[in-house]
Amino acid sequence: MHISSTHVPKPESVLTSPPVEELLAHYSSSLETNQRLRELHALLTSARPQAPLTTRMAWMEELAGWLQAPGATPPRRGRLAPVESAGSARLRLLLEVIGESFEWSEAVRGVVASVLSETSMLRLLTEPGLSAGRGLMEDALTRLGQRLVPVAPDERDLAPLVWNLLPGEKGQAWLDELSAEHVEALCSLLGAESFAPLKAAVEDAVVILAARVSARGLASDVLARLAPAPLEQSPFVHLPRACEALRMAVRAGAEAPTVEARRRACAEAIAGCRATARQVLCHMDEHAVCIDLVYRLEQLGHTLDRLESLLWLLAPEDPRSLPRAATRLLSSLLQAHTRERGVVELFRSGVRSIARRIFEHTGKVGRHYITTTQDEYHRMVSAAAGGGLLTAGTAALKLTITFAALPLFFEGLAAATNYAVCFLLIQLLGFALATKQPSMTAAALAASMDVKAGDKEMHSLVEQLACITRSQLAAVFGNLGAVVATVTLVGWVLQAFRGRPLLEVHEAEYVVHSLHPFKSATVLFAAFTGVLLWCSSVFGGWLENWVHYRRLPEALARHQGLRAWLGEARAQWLSKAIAHHACGLGANVSLGLLLGMTPAVCRFFGLPLDVRHVTLSAGTLAFAGVSLGAERLVEPAFLWAVAGILVVAVCNLTVSFSLGLSAAVHARGLAPVGFLRLACAVLTGGIRSLSDFILPPRPPLLPAQRPSSRYSVRSAERPRTLSVKHGVSEGHELTALLAREPAPPGGSGPTVADH
Repeated sequence: MHISSTHVPKPESVLTSPPVEELLAHYSSSLETNQRLRELHALLTSARPQAPLTTRMAWMEELAGWLQAPGATPPRRGRLAPVESAGSARLRLLLEVIGESFEWSEAVRGVVASVLSETSMLRLLTEPGLSAGRGLMEDALTRLGQRLVPVAPDERDLAPLVWNLLPGEKGQAWLDELSAEHVEALCSLLGAESFAPLKAAVEDAVVILAARVSARGLASDVLARLAPAPLEQSPFVHLPRACEALRMAVRAGAEAPTVEARRRACAEAIAGCRATARQVLCHMDEHAVCIDLVYRLEQLGHTLDRLESLLWLLAPEDPRSLPRAATRLLSSLLQAHTRERGVVELFRSGVRSIARRIFEHTGKVGRHYITTTQDEYHRMVSAAAGGGLLTAGTAALKLTITFAALPLFFEGLAAATNYAVCFLLIQLLGFALATKQPSMTAAALAASMDVKAGDKEMHSLVEQLACITRSQLAAVFGNLGAVVATVTLVGWVLQAFRGRPLLEVHEAEYVVHSLHPFKSATVLFAAFTGVLLWCSSVFGGWLENWVHYRRLPEALARHQGLRAWLGEARAQWLSKAIAHHACGLGANVSLGLLLGMTPAVCRFFGLPLDVRHVTLSAGTLAFAGVSLGAERLVEPAFLWAVAGILVVAVCNLTVSFSLGLSAAVHARGLAPVGFLRLACAVLTGGIRSLSDFILPPRPPLLPAQRPSSRYSVRSAERPRTLSVKHGVSEGHELTALLAREPAPPGGSGPTVADH
């Protein structure tokens, strides 16, 4: 795009600039501001529109640096200094100086116009903060590669120059605080012809962004989550057509009503695209979430925002507001450029969406572990006793594997298999394991953390926390009681048949010493196990989401080979079982692998890290007690090991519950209740009814016998007949009563004649 001949500056030999003394004479200034005026004079004098492109770009960077430098700006002599920001003051001074010198104004206009005409603005308008059709991992690898290996600069690309002119948040802040009056004055000084290349770039950017939106919206995984409809009705099909119609109308100089109709069609298409994207997100929230699809929909929203801004520049409602709109667009481009340099930000929205899905499902599972009645409490204790019974066998196999001196990898694999099989059996038989509950009950509690303003004492939250605490203690007592009793019985039986206990004396002493709360790393290992317990619940929720996203149950139910092998009924049963138990399957298998393989992997790298699971540790300590004999159970070392079991229980449950609650609250986007406020509410409620946090709930009182007549209660409260002094007769009283109370459902109420 060439510059108009009316704005071509004079030859450099003819250009004359006012002397610096004349510039200083017009402004009241100190030594510091005199230096700034001299710098401005030197910059304006060195403006050369005929210089090479790199020289002109460097000059613009120097001018931008002078405009954004801190410090006061001198006013004209005899005038008060206006109240304005530092950025606006510098721009105001520049406009005043070049506005009084034709040579300087022509030189600045020539430099800016020539740079804009010789560079491309297309990448500046279409790429910052937007993905060019790539997915999440491709964008992450691209950003990581750009941080490790810098991109070679392109002299013909305007984007690097803009990033250098307005660097980072500092440049964006300076741009945002500019006065609209000064921005309009600068655009008027530069002339409309200088921005002609910008208009052409906006038209091209509209075409590109509309095509990108259409391609993203018509992707197969997006259409699969929408209701079946003709493709011609899709807003993603209408959007490129509407944008092209508006572009052609503006280029042809159409009348205002025509342009307004085209602009309205574009706005309707953009609104339809946004609504369709929200439908896809709602579908994923209800069924399953894909991080890559969430990222692409987020990019779709950013692209629509950019397209909307460019359409406003292409066909503005009020041409006088174009300079300020362009400034806002440039500020958004700077913000997008700052945001796109980070790698972590890429995964933020997708991780938040899938985390919300995961913790919503684990919260539903966690509600089954919360007991509210006495019958549920007793069933929890029974289920926990069954879990402790199975864990006794797991503890015996664990000790056998530990002291078998297997190779490191096979020791970890055997331990992981032992744990995973035990946990799966506990789930399939309907038993309960106390340590699996905290992360899930925490997710159920997270929905109650957004306390309403009227519930200042948080009665509902404290009540639910009491139910969770009571249920958790019931599971712990059931697990520990059953595992200790079962291990003791099994240890005596083995000793009777084998003639010696399961553990040798030195092995039992090693177990007792390893559980000492102070002389070993039991506290650290128990807290680390709490982290592993929480990780297993997260993996279980992720597997459940993956199974439903891939529609695995439906695929198995319709698989021809599986139906021929198992039969149609059994294939249907298998698909329903996988859909129902996917979360538990993932959580149990992952927990077994984490508990079994983590110590082996850590020891391979020389890290003395181990795990301490309260139920398994109680079982191993019970085996050690059987081997040592009854007289050794009252020794301080064994009593300290028992105290270590209690410490392990507290660390396992507290760490797992805290991580689950924090993650669920952040995933739901709730405002967490302050710890001090919650503690005060719990203590207040605990002082009034401490038993609610420990003991099973009291059975409800028997309901009173329902009266045979709907008026029995009312009749018992007062006589049926009224004296004359009440001023109303019995007939009037019954009439008022019938008018006040509706007839019972299924028939008509009693009439006055019946009475």
